[in-house]
Amino acid sequence: MHTTNNFRITARQFKITIIFSVIGDTILILPNIVGGSAKQDAWISMLIALTGGMLAGWLFSSMSGRQPGLSVIGAAKSLAGKWVGGLIGLVHLFFFYLLAISLLMEISFFMKTQLMHDTPSEAIVFAFLIVVTAGMRYGVVSFVRMSELLFPIFIAMFLFLTLCLLPQVDLHHLTPIASNGIGPILKGAYPAFTFGFVETVGILMLLPYLDGGRKAIMRSIRDGFLIGWIFLFIIVLLCVLVLGPDMMEKKYFPTFLLAQRIEIGQFLERVEAVLAFLWIVTVFYKTILYGYSMMRGLAEILSLKEERFLAMPLALLLLAGTQINAPSIAGYNEILSYAPNYDVTAYLIFPSLQYLLLGLPAFKKNRRPGNNSQGSEQEGNNLQKKEKGKT
Repeated sequence: MHTTNNFRITARQFKITIIFSVIGDTILILPNIVGGSAKQDAWISMLIALTGGMLAGWLFSSMSGRQPGLSVIGAAKSLAGKWVGGLIGLVHLFFFYLLAISLLMEISFFMKTQLMHDTPSEAIVFAFLIVVTAGMRYGVVSFVRMSELLFPIFIAMFLFLTLCLLPQVDLHHLTPIASNGIGPILKGAYPAFTFGFVETVGILMLLPYLDGGRKAIMRSIRDGFLIGWIFLFIIVLLCVLVLGPDMMEKKYFPTFLLAQRIEIGQFLERVEAVLAFLWIVTVFYKTILYGYSMMRGLAEILSLKEERFLAMPLALLLLAGTQINAPSIAGYNEILSYAPNYDVTAYLIFPSLQYLLLGLPAFKKNRRPGNNSQGSEQEGNNLQKKEKGKT
């Protein structure tokens, strides 16, 4: 006999999904971006970014309290009604779409420049999207359960890379500390905050599936942000200690170069494929989070009873988006220079405005908490039935 919990996300699964989302593509591109601003003080920038990340985590946790049992798009419809709330939801979907496209372009650039030089970018993106689409069709419960299986493997491989790099650590690369003042350090902390933490706003689309109360949600977000930050901090610190600030700034994928430096006893070499596997796993989970958020959000806006048939059309839209006016590596570097400002606007300020409106007394009265509670319960039951049908 099936139980309700079989069709829900546990706090542990939610936390692991957050960890993978925080790490995401950031593990590969962040050292270059932070190192370009803060140089040898990049590790200090990461410490400052954690403060902002915990504040963003508090905001996301608070939003979950003001929209119990609802996703961020469901809350918009509850706040502003079917039509205006639907338009707000479409804006959220547009932001999710752009972020998913950027992740697909990054994996295309990385594979083509580092591993598969002669492979067309279309083939790389298409192969990656096949797996993402399958995950979207099987549903959120399936890919969060898979995250539980992959997480121990991820930790083991990460520890292996870290331990193998310890003999090459040079503490002199950390000096002089703060020689250029606090300005470059804060400049480096800004993208670390936005790429690592703000871009995880997609987790608010998973709230209707989540087991546990507000305390469980807050604890999962707090722990997920903290653990994900620890992985990023270690990577940035290792890049500074092993490569040095100059090399970290010049190389677009310094973390990949870091793995290429591993050489023990002239027999353990060329293990950068391990890092590539780790990065592909985290990018996959961040991409599928936003792919699923698009699918689920569109179903909520259109009041569809079944959303799985949307997976293929959305995947084709993502494929087209990565090929239309796709920038070169140089062009993408330029995009990354102003991406933090876009992230703050799309994934922090816009949801924050919705959060503030949800707290206004007039909107609280219009929302009729009793009816919303019943609607949330009914939505949860519908989601459970859908997942049961999928299994």
